[in-house]
Amino acid sequence: MADAHTVADAYGIPVWIHPADRHLLSDPAAGLSPEAGPLVMALYGSETLPEPSDVREWVDADSYDFAGLRWTVMHAPGHTPGSVLLVASDGFERRLFTGDVLFAGSIGRTDLPGGSMRDMAASLRDVVLTFPYDLALLPGHGRATSIGMECATNPYVQLSFLEQNS
Repeated sequence: MADAHTVADAYGIPVWIHPADRHLLSDPAAGLSPEAGPLVMALYGSETLPEPSDVREWVDADSYDFAGLRWTVMHAPGHTPGSVLLVASDGFERRLFTGDVLFAGSIGRTDLPGGSMRDMAASLRDVVLTFPYDLALLPGHGRATSIGMECATNPYVQLSFLEQNS
């Protein structure tokens, strides 16, 4: 987040973000621990940063065409209030980019400011688990997986976890 303006403005590209997380573009420490402000200051010379010149906000369940694919946004709060999943389709196959919502065997952190285990459980139950078992998942960290593999092995998508955190 802290380098979004530098990269986007240098290459003349837009930054896409959910409105609930837009403030993180200019205040990246807001999504970290309270001690992060001095770290951001040390790295960037300021605790606040300029927002990129071209910021576009994701609209839940809307679709966008770029890079030869149709991208559909699915709001999935929990890691942050503005976490999203991106479904990419070429018309024949789909892939689900899960960012920091779901990893192979785990989920994104919910213990930082703005995170919510209750919201994460709802996103897993009501958004992620609505996809077919054979859908490929491409997380923000780690290896690719599938909905079926996560249903079989990931403790965070088990009924006991989802009910306990509802």
